[in-house]
Amino acid sequence: MNILVLGAGEVGFHIAMRLAAEGHDVAVVDSSEERIQRVADTMDVRTVLGNAAHPSILESAGAKNADLLIAATASDETNMLACQVAHSLFKVTTKMARIREPDFANNKQLFGRDELPIDMIISPEHEAARAIVKRYQVASAMDAQGFAGDRVQLLGMMIRPKSLLAGLALEELADVMVGNRVFVVAHEHNRKWKVPAPDTVLLAGDSVYLAVASHQIDAVVEALEGCKQEQSVKRNVMLVGGGNVGYAVAQALEGMGVSVKLIEHNEERAKWISDHLDATIVLHGDALDRDLLEEEAVAHMDDFLALTNDDETNILSSLIARKYKVPHVVTLVNRAIYSDLVREIGLDVIVSPRFTTAASILRHVRKGSILGMSPLGDGTLEVIEAEALETAKILELPLKDLQLPKDTVIGAIVRGDTVIIPDGESMVLPNDHVVLVSRADAIRDVERLFEVRLEFF
Repeated sequence: MNILVLGAGEVGFHIAMRLAAEGHDVAVVDSSEERIQRVADTMDVRTVLGNAAHPSILESAGAKNADLLIAATASDETNMLACQVAHSLFKVTTKMARIREPDFANNKQLFGRDELPIDMIISPEHEAARAIVKRYQVASAMDAQGFAGDRVQLLGMMIRPKSLLAGLALEELADVMVGNRVFVVAHEHNRKWKVPAPDTVLLAGDSVYLAVASHQIDAVVEALEGCKQEQSVKRNVMLVGGGNVGYAVAQALEGMGVSVKLIEHNEERAKWISDHLDATIVLHGDALDRDLLEEEAVAHMDDFLALTNDDETNILSSLIARKYKVPHVVTLVNRAIYSDLVREIGLDVIVSPRFTTAASILRHVRKGSILGMSPLGDGTLEVIEAEALETAKILELPLKDLQLPKDTVIGAIVRGDTVIIPDGESMVLPNDHVVLVSRADAIRDVERLFEVRLEFF
């Protein structure tokens, strides 16, 4: 595909890099010489310096031949205007726009064939908020991603010293998970993510992703962590930051009956949030003020969510919460440079709008039988949901006999409402949904397994 990416910030840069790595013809436009130079030095794409909404700039970037435009600049107005120009002058078929302002995003009547011609609205805040709520619902996990209509979950978990997984070889996993089927699809050791082999030994401090049927999550977490998932509506949450992400998360938690205290440093914003939330206690103050945190009983919180727009504040406040032994801490990290560092200092539940937004966009770029795709860990690995149509190459062979691409595993097969956590004898049947994990550079090979031959039609 010929793809135009407007904006080379954290989100645009990551999207362009992923699409270029998969063999798409990508052009990147940005008004910053520094960001354009970074793109040119990092990836093999065309670069254009200039205002992404100007017709001449879009023409220079190849808009006449573009199949897809992704407007991801920092300005909502620039993104919307760029989509209109691309539609009116260059007849670009599909247009996606990053829109952060809720006043725009929440008014759906603005967008359509006869209005602003935007086919998909990208909201980093919405994607991040959804990911945070997901992590909240599985408090023991550092990540949680749903597939096949949420019938399958991939749980990212750090292996703690007393975990059932510590010191265990994967080939022994079935013997200790009595009655609970799980599949370890990804393994991180010494900051390197890999698809594990059966003889891989899991060590304390490592991280893993487990494929598990959603209805077995509580039992699996209890078996691995030695404690039950706390489902009480009396769970207490301290949330720092009342921006778009924090407000959306607070709304969702209110709807779940959770007791929330929200700290916002901007007095005007704090008053606005207080007026728009029903049950949340809104406090005007500094999240790094230990006196305030102690006065509001941070040590008795079940969850601490650091969701401000400032990475340093999120990291420092999360470390303070750790010092008070809050059991579940979630940290919002916007800048890529911090992503690896924060885990080294003990913050293992991280949400990155860059990753969550890129994953959402990439899911919509896919065609055919590839239904979903999302990065795992540091982005080296991908989880893919695909539908096995009647002529797919993957059908009706035991998994142990399949010629899968290197470093690729099938973690779950969904047949109707039934979730199968497979072994070597399991087979994929027509119309099954398959959840696989593979290296990001092997995606094309995985897609070929699900290609539909002409006789299907």
